[in-house]
Amino acid sequence: MSTITRNSRGNPWTYRQLIWSFAQRDLKSRFRGTFLGWLWSLVLPLATLLIYAAVFSVIIRVQPPPLGDGSPGIYAVWLLVGMVTYNFFATGVNMMIPSLLGSGTLLQKIYLPSYVPVIGTAIAISTQVLIEFAILLVVLIIIGNVGITWVLFPLLFVMFFIFVVALAMTLSILNVYARDLQQIVGVIVQLLFFLSPVIYPVEQIPEEWKGIPVRAIMAANPIAEFITAFRDVLYGLTWPDLGQIAAMAGWTAAAVLLAWWVYLRKGQDIGEAI
Repeated sequence: MSTITRNSRGNPWTYRQLIWSFAQRDLKSRFRGTFLGWLWSLVLPLATLLIYAAVFSVIIRVQPPPLGDGSPGIYAVWLLVGMVTYNFFATGVNMMIPSLLGSGTLLQKIYLPSYVPVIGTAIAISTQVLIEFAILLVVLIIIGNVGITWVLFPLLFVMFFIFVVALAMTLSILNVYARDLQQIVGVIVQLLFFLSPVIYPVEQIPEEWKGIPVRAIMAANPIAEFITAFRDVLYGLTWPDLGQIAAMAGWTAAAVLLAWWVYLRKGQDIGEAI
């Protein structure tokens, strides 16, 4: 292997064109052969939103907090913030975990750092998520719920992107060695949907249940931290407190360090393991 290749193993910038090629491949194949094509990226989340909004606002009557401009809360809008945020995590993890095995033939033939297909898939997914966030922002503008706190949105998005990619990087490498992991994570992701404040405000959860601090445990999970922060900034028009920012930064840093540690020990010659 050449000196340039050895020295660039840990440098994503060196492989930026390959990463973009993987992203383009995933973008083109996502809805290939369907009648609506990329319109499905709008139809699917909106259909899911309508179903949950009907069930939880009409039947169960979940009361959302008021909008940041002081007007009464709109459950569908409040729910949309949580669903777009959680879908980024769920879709990202579920699609990135098998990305190494899906590129196994190529990784066996030539040397590629294991992060290349993972980041490529992440870029493809984030493209759809940005479309969903754009729809959300348009809705918020239409109803007049706009504030200076929106300037934090890019920072939150980048931090969440790094967190999701780092977590998925760790899981995708481990999935090569323990291939049941993808199925296990799929179940956990479904469970986390109901353990995170996506469809209900965390304030509606009892503080304790049989001595267990249920609300504190649920509010402390990293997905809940990000969902709450996005809602504060976009829906409530309030600034996240320093504790929230520190928690999100801490979870992101921990995910990156873990991904780097796993990559150095198990991910550098992943083609041989596949």
